[in-house]
Amino acid sequence: MDVTSTTSVTKTISNDQVASNPNAQLTSDDFMQLFIKQLQYQDPTKPMDTEKMLEQTSQMTQLQSNTDLKNDLQKLIDRMDSSAQYSSISMIGKMANNGQNKITVVDAKNSTQNIPFKLYFKDDFTEANVKILDRNGNIVKNVDVKNGQKGLQDFTWDGKDNNNQPVDDGEYSIVADYTTTNNTQETTKLGYYPITSVQFDNGKTLVKMADNYIPLSSIKEVSE
Repeated sequence: MDVTSTTSVTKTISNDQVASNPNAQLTSDDFMQLFIKQLQYQDPTKPMDTEKMLEQTSQMTQLQSNTDLKNDLQKLIDRMDSSAQYSSISMIGKMANNGQNKITVVDAKNSTQNIPFKLYFKDDFTEANVKILDRNGNIVKNVDVKNGQKGLQDFTWDGKDNNNQPVDDGEYSIVADYTTTNNTQETTKLGYYPITSVQFDNGKTLVKMADNYIPLSSIKEVSE
């Protein structure tokens, strides 16, 4: 008895079809279609082995499970990112250290310096002593201020010390001790400001301090 063999099937794939899946990744739907085609065109005289069929079915199930797990993990990540963003709103009104705690002097002995900086005073004050310190903690410049208001205060330093001589190039920190109108003693430092606003931009969280927006990741410390 003659047995007619099955006709081989050849499928032509156009350039458009190839381009639609440039990474040649199979989805669970692709896997199912291939599995059905394999059953459809199998040799009737040599049907697919049951064990092999179960193995492929298991692979398909595992693929679907991995896909579902990946989707669930992505949803979890998205929720965590969203939660972290909105929790940053609670920082508004709190004091923070933006990590920019020093000013830099360059070529002070050969050029005129006009170095701006801001300090935040949480209360009105009757007097304040602003101190500029070198990297060893030595005071190089004192500036006395009378009757200031709470909030940001702008200053400009000419890069000279208390003897009106240009200081050495390098980094300098700034601290101010002040007496409030309630006669209490307070201290403020360069880089310590209240967070006044929070902005979300393309998945990034920005906070507003001293009139500028900076990345939340730049914050070194947050306090009441």
